[in-house]
This record gives sequence, C-alpha cells and structure tokens, in this order.
Amino acid sequence: MSKRTILTIIIIPVLLISGLIVFLINNRQAPAAELVLTQQQIHFGTLPEWKGPVTRSLTARNIGKSPLHIQRVHTGCSYAKITGPEVIQPDTEDTFQIILNPELLPDDETSATTTIFTNSPKTPIVHLTIVATAKRFATLTPNVCEFGNIPPETSHQKTIKLTVNDPLNTSGIRLLPSGHESLTWEITPDLRTDTSLITIQLGPLRDRGIFSSLLTVHFPNQRTLTLPVTAKVVPTDRQQ
Repeated sequence: MSKRTILTIIIIPVLLISGLIVFLINNRQAPAAELVLTQQQIHFGTLPEWKGPVTRSLTARNIGKSPLHIQRVHTGCSYAKITGPEVIQPDTEDTFQIILNPELLPDDETSATTTIFTNSPKTPIVHLTIVATAKRFATLTPNVCEFGNIPPETSHQKTIKLTVNDPLNTSGIRLLPSGHESLTWEITPDLRTDTSLITIQLGPLRDRGIFSSLLTVHFPNQRTLTLPVTAKVVPTDRQQ
C-alpha cells in the first residue's frame, strides 16, 4: 500500500475524528438547570379576615446541574405576596414564602395563577395555583337593601340579618345615622346566637326618581360594615 493511500484512507480520517472528538469535548454544554415545585397548588382553606395575613411555605428544587436563577415572580393577584430565593444551586432545594391577606380576598372561593420565570431552558415558566376563601368578620344578608318601586308619600320596611363571625359584645354595635329624615333603622340583637336583626324604615318620600343611601354598622373593635339602600319613587296611575 502506497504512502498516499495510507494517508488518504487511514491517517486523515483518524485525524478528523480525533479533532471532532476534541471539539465536542471542549464545547459540550453544561446540563441545564430545572425547577420543580413540590406542589402545583397551594390551598389556604377558609381564612378569617380579622386574624390577619397567613403564610404558607412551598419547597422548590433545582434538579439540574447548573445554578437556577429566579428572574421574576408574578403573583397574578393583589392579595398575595411571594418571597423566595434568587438562585437555587444544582441538586439543592429552597423555600418560597406565600403571604396571603384575607381582607383583600373576594367574597367567594377564589384562585389565582402565580407565574415563576427562570433562566432554565427546560422550565423557563412554572405555574402555581393559589386557592383560598375569605371568612368575613361580619356579613349582612342580603348585602343590599332594595325597596324596588314605591309610591310617593308611603312608608316601607325591610329586615336585614347581621351575622358576626368573630365573637364580640354585640351590645356595643352601633348603627350610624343615615342623614335622611325618611330613612331610619334599629337593631335587635339575639344574645343566643351570633345574629341580629336590623329593621329599616323608608318613607315617606315625595321626590320622584331614584333614592339611594349608604348605612353604616359600627362595631366595638372599630370595624365598619356598609349597607346600600335603594328605591325608586314611582307614582301610581292615579297620581300621574
């Protein structure tokens, strides 16, 4: 076999393969970081709003081989705040703190989707669902006193139920004056339960059209609760 043949068939391919191997070794990428949450949903349950903010912990792990950088956390709501690490090292875990303010929660059970942005090509975005229900300090049933259409120069009465969820001395509850001579109210506590009955008297009203006012319940702990009152004064066929 000639030297040229040996060079062409054996030596050059060996050199090319060796060079390719060296290139791949020197330019191989480090294993990427990867974020894994121990839970995809955090359920806070029912939270009494008068007891203040509640905190839950969430464990996050970087199962990759490179440092994981937390670039940004978007809570997706106004009632939650999330604090946590900026960097999670490879094969280690850290903790996010989720702080929820029940006073800012909507009335019914609500959920929000939190988004965690990272530098990982495998997990650039990770979602977390936050679920909670607020238990109000006090509620009015119904929460709006609607008299509907009423004739002029007539008086009307409605009863609203007040429920206080936080134990307190109901005798200290005050109903603030409405500022309207034609709108008065009084409260009758039931000492055996956590409810009271509020009787609202409206009328007589002379002016036709929409009547609206806002009544305020004042509690001994300085909390307040408002009740909208609405009516529409509409003359009868005889009065038109």
